[in-house]
Amino acid sequence: MKNLFRLIVFSFILMMPLSSYSQEAPKQKAPASMRLQRKAAKAKWKQQRKDDHDHKKMVKEHHKKIQTKLTRKNMRKMKRKSEKANSNKK
Repeated sequence: MKNLFRLIVFSFILMMPLSSYSQEAPKQKAPASMRLQRKAAKAKWKQQRKDDHDHKKMVKEHHKKIQTKLTRKNMRKMKRKSEKANSNKK
């Protein structure tokens, strides 16, 4: 019984390094695949940056449009007010 237990423990001890080696092997990748991954990551980053830039530009243009609209509205108001005041002077 003791010998069987020792044999099992000994076999587990011997199998431990083998399992750790088998897990480490897939971590190493070929340089070409790493280059492709970097290229894909860069393309993704560029697309995201372009989308962010487009969104910011759209928001800026929208705010500018609103500001222009309000400015023109105020200018029309001031023009009517001045025309009214000038017509009363005559």
